[in-house]
Amino acid sequence: MFDFNSIFLISIIFLFAGFVKGASGIGLPAISLAFLTMFVGIKVAIALVVMPGLLTNFWQVFGKFKIKNIIIRMWPLLICLFIFSLLGAKVLVNNSEILTLLLGVILTFYASFSLINKKRIIIPLKYEKVLGACSGALGGFFGGSTGTFIFPLALYVYSLKMDKNEFLQSIALVLISASFFLGIALTGNKLWTIELFIYSTYAALPSFIGMYIGRKLQFKLNEDLFRKIFLFVLIVVGFLIINKAVISN
Repeated sequence: MFDFNSIFLISIIFLFAGFVKGASGIGLPAISLAFLTMFVGIKVAIALVVMPGLLTNFWQVFGKFKIKNIIIRMWPLLICLFIFSLLGAKVLVNNSEILTLLLGVILTFYASFSLINKKRIIIPLKYEKVLGACSGALGGFFGGSTGTFIFPLALYVYSLKMDKNEFLQSIALVLISASFFLGIALTGNKLWTIELFIYSTYAALPSFIGMYIGRKLQFKLNEDLFRKIFLFVLIVVGFLIINKAVISN
C-alpha cells in the first residue's frame, strides 16, 4: 500500500505529532490526521492514527494518581463514548466533511476565548457526571465520524478541578478508551484491515520518540505556562481540522 517515501513521510508526521502530545498532553490524532489526509485520504488516515493514539496514551496514563479513581470519576463519559463512537463511524462510511469543519470551528473559538479570557472555567462537582455523559456522547460521535476526539473531551477534562499531572493522566485514560473504541468501530465497518493495522502499529514508533522529546519539555513547565501551551495547541489543532475538512471536500 505504501512505498518507501510514503513510510518516511508517515514517520516524520507522527514524530512531530508525538512531540506536540508529549509537550501538551494532546494533539497527536488531530495533527497527524491534518497532514495525512492530504496524502492518503481521510479514511486511511483515521485508520493509521488508531495504534499511535492508543499506545502513546498508555505511556501517559501512569502517574501518581490511581487509575481506579479516575475511572470512577469518568465512567459516564466512557460509557457514552463507546456507544456514540459506533454511531459516529457509520457517518464516516458516508460523509463527514461538514462535521469535521464544524468541529474545527468550535474548537478554535473555544480555545481562543479561553486564552484571551484567562479565567479558567471549572465545572461544579455536582454536574460532572451529567456533563461527562454529554461530553462522551458528543466526543464519541465526532470522533467516530472524523477521527478526532479532542472536542469536547479535552475541553471537558480541562474544565474539571485538577492539577496538570492529574489532567494529563485523565485525558490519557479518555483517549486510550477513544482509540480502542475507534478501532472497534472501524473494524465493524470494514475500514480497518490487517495491512492498515501493521502500518498503524509501526507509526507508534516515531510517535513514541517524538513524545519522549516533548515530555522532557513538559516536565519543566509550570501550571500557567502549561495552560497557555495547551490552549495554543487547541487553536492550532482547530485550524488544522478546518483545513482537513476543506481538503477532504
